[in-house]
Amino acid sequence: MKVLQINAVYGVGSTGVIVRDIHEMCMKKGIESYVAYSTSNVSLEEIKNGYQIGNALDKKLHAILCRINGKQAYFSRGSTKKLIKHIKEIRPDVVHLHNLHSNYINLNMLLDFLGKEGIAVVITLHDCWFFTGGCFHYTSVGCDRWKKECGNCPKKKKDTPAYFLDKSARILADRKKHLGSIKKLTVVGVSKWITNEAKSTFLGEKECITISNGVDTDFFNPCASDIRRELGIEDKFVIMAIANKWLLPINRETLKIVSEGIDADSVIVMIGCSDADKDRLPANVIPLSFVRDRDRMRIIYSMADVFVNCTREESFSLVNVEAQACGTPTITYNNTGACETVDGVCGFAVETGNANALVEAIKLVKSDTTGELSTRCREHMRKHMDKNKNYLKYIELYERLG
Repeated sequence: MKVLQINAVYGVGSTGVIVRDIHEMCMKKGIESYVAYSTSNVSLEEIKNGYQIGNALDKKLHAILCRINGKQAYFSRGSTKKLIKHIKEIRPDVVHLHNLHSNYINLNMLLDFLGKEGIAVVITLHDCWFFTGGCFHYTSVGCDRWKKECGNCPKKKKDTPAYFLDKSARILADRKKHLGSIKKLTVVGVSKWITNEAKSTFLGEKECITISNGVDTDFFNPCASDIRRELGIEDKFVIMAIANKWLLPINRETLKIVSEGIDADSVIVMIGCSDADKDRLPANVIPLSFVRDRDRMRIIYSMADVFVNCTREESFSLVNVEAQACGTPTITYNNTGACETVDGVCGFAVETGNANALVEAIKLVKSDTTGELSTRCREHMRKHMDKNKNYLKYIELYERLG
């Protein structure tokens, strides 16, 4: 059996690591596995059966045209023709599509080819892009146009910026046409939430299943470090937070309320702060720069007493799972897919936007002096979110389709 995965990145970022893990598992199971991607931090020579799509110049041109024309994944025709030639050469039984919205591929050309060839296709919904008129998520703006026709897009200048034209209605129509023409199409949601969202669209006519993203629970585990001493917070209750969520304009008042509401012996360690961010944080927030090193992140997860993620729209939160695998209880909002690993199991899900509820949940975690929540986090992740267990489900799916 031959399987080809296509994704924007390989070996880096959340989807790139997922693709790499599935690729390696396929080869261990005797499947002839291939990957095609746009960028990677791993050299092409080091990636077995790897194929790089396009180049940096093509991506920049694609991005410019997308911003002018209002349509993403409609350019890169030359690169896509070469990819199709590569697919013809390897003749895969299954093509697995991941993130295709990074200005490197012509989606309609690729889907037309796969449909005409009768190749079994799997698409993983890492976000909502495959069933909308171009946005990645829509809950923060309360939009449901994607259920029918799109148009007059409230996120026109956000997810995939279109500065002049609104082509969301045409994009959605093309999605319905080209994805609908693939007879052997299986849709995989990374959470129950996004699977159910897909079922309410034209994709509901296809097989829709859920396979949660997995985490390396052998790597992400509780570990000791000197980081508390390094930060001068040995005697503090440590709340971990991610800057790119907490510092959004919609969450600024939430940060103020939480920082004022937590106990005097508690501090917030915020990851991913810029120099400009550091000047506008409350006194009990300790800013750290962006962390790219996985070892460093594992140490920070393990050091924290609780991780608070105020994400307002997410198909699945890998940072939640990584923190929990390190034994750190997690608190998040109860919308979209981010809450599916925490509600009543490894932490708490609270009403979206309710800052006072976040404060109460933090104090509830702090009151657990036995470490029971931490133990439950670790056990639950090993049982339900281990990558070796979850990605085996993809192998089983490939074998069934091929």
